[in-house]
Amino acid sequence: SSGINAEYGGTERARYAQIRLEQLAESKDQELSLYTQLIENLVYLLWRHIHHYTVHALPDSDSQPHKKQLLSSQDSIKQLTRELSLHLTDPFLKKIVDFCSSKNTSTVTSSFTSALVRRLRKLIAV
Repeated sequence: SSGINAEYGGTERARYAQIRLEQLAESKDQELSLYTQLIENLVYLLWRHIHHYTVHALPDSDSQPHKKQLLSSQDSIKQLTRELSLHLTDPFLKKIVDFCSSKNTSTVTSSFTSALVRRLRKLIAV
């Protein structure tokens, strides 16, 4: 630090500090962009899995010879849906949408996240 003070004048130190702050700000912007992409992908995976288990994973009553297994599967899926509503609350889902829309310059991507959250809410409400 004393080497920088002796080597550079006040104007040069200010310029160096400004450049360094701009680099840090750009780095944080890139980091937030990556977090936003990560959240969007995780919301998509979460929706896809919940959609699969609540819509497609229930066996048909005609194709399942063991009624006890069918009832067990249905009960497990109902329990999953109940527990999801406890963990994926409206305030939590709203924070996800707000974060992605405020940190993202692309309205397409924030609309995608909003649509996924709406779909998640519908599946949880079922």
